[in-house]
Amino acid sequence: MPEGTPRPAGAGRDVLVVLGSLLVLGVLAGVLWWLLVDPAQFTKTAQGGAMSENELAKRFGADAWFVVVGLGGGLVAGLVLGAWRSRDPLLVSGLLLVGSLLAAGTMLLVGHLLGPGDPRAALRAAQVGAKVPETLGVDTPLAVLGWPIGVLAGALLVLLGRAPEEVRSDEDGRDGASETAPPSARADR
Repeated sequence: MPEGTPRPAGAGRDVLVVLGSLLVLGVLAGVLWWLLVDPAQFTKTAQGGAMSENELAKRFGADAWFVVVGLGGGLVAGLVLGAWRSRDPLLVSGLLLVGSLLAAGTMLLVGHLLGPGDPRAALRAAQVGAKVPETLGVDTPLAVLGWPIGVLAGALLVLLGRAPEEVRSDEDGRDGASETAPPSARADR
């Protein structure tokens, strides 16, 4: 195998570590999101259910918390996994992007499962004036982009932090020239 080509076993390990880590982070982020969000509540009326303006604002709050937790989790994941699994930056960046979508979906699922149940069934059983919480979810599909943006920003910071090291190593003559080669051979490069 040519020098610098990642071994398949190493690439497989990168896939497992990156995707597995982001899956676990998605579960933890889903629990955190569930803890942070106060779900909007319907008020039972004679015709079904109604939601006040204050309660409608809570719906946007759930989306905002989803983005904040996703951006934060993604940024940390991008920084840590980008630095730790740096053998093949292109592969790891692709895995981080795929894993970030996995984490966002997992976060959404965990938050939904931990949150309140179906409000329609609860409204049918509730008495007029009772409060019924809405299920935990996102109303804005773009909220899911918090994870990929955070992950790619973290990975980019890692890559930019390494760029000066590579330039210095090229200037020092450690760019792959043999240490045993005569000085004239290294100078010609």
